[in-house]
Amino acid sequence: MSQFEMFAPTAQPVSTVPDADQVRARLDSLMRTLRQADDLPLTEKQLRFWRTVVPQMTNWLPAEEKTAICAEFDAQIVRLTRRAA
Repeated sequence: MSQFEMFAPTAQPVSTVPDADQVRARLDSLMRTLRQADDLPLTEKQLRFWRTVVPQMTNWLPAEEKTAICAEFDAQIVRLTRRAA
């Protein structure tokens, strides 16, 4: 090990705490896609993913916003899956 390596600054840990604005942007994009769709734009695998991830992502938002987003997500999925049946 060289002297430089011994005294080099250590890497700062990267924050793993999501930013609420980034969470909102990601969810807004998903919701916009669902609102504009006439048919379910997700594969079965994507649908399973989003059904798991949306409630987890909304944990970083205020309670009322979380409730509203989860309710709209569920409503859009029901609307789109009924059209497919």
